[in-house]
Amino acid sequence: MAEIYDDRRQETRFTTQGEGEVDIQGKPLRGALVDLSINGLRMVRPDGFSPPDGSRFALTLLIPGAEPFRADVALIRLDDRAFSVEFMDMSPKDFSLLSHLIDRFAHLSAAAQMQQAG
Repeated sequence: MAEIYDDRRQETRFTTQGEGEVDIQGKPLRGALVDLSINGLRMVRPDGFSPPDGSRFALTLLIPGAEPFRADVALIRLDDRAFSVEFMDMSPKDFSLLSHLIDRFAHLSAAAQMQQAG
């Protein structure tokens, strides 16, 4: 039976470069970021990463040109190649860093769209 995929995202996702580092039981694992929004992200699944559904863990984002920041996240989706998380908790400083990144990506995306239309 085919699975119905219901995308409930309300915030824009932006393709990004960089890595995420998850800490599972004291073992850091890194994977490439796929996309990022104000509410969460998707990243390539690192080898050995197989937490149970609904797991919560720490994640550090390492994005070129930005300070690293940390968030507590909840696992939303896991497949063979990637996984998605929702941001659950982060410091005000880290939320500010994330907000500035999202604003920067939105500005770059809008500029690219105007260039394509022009």
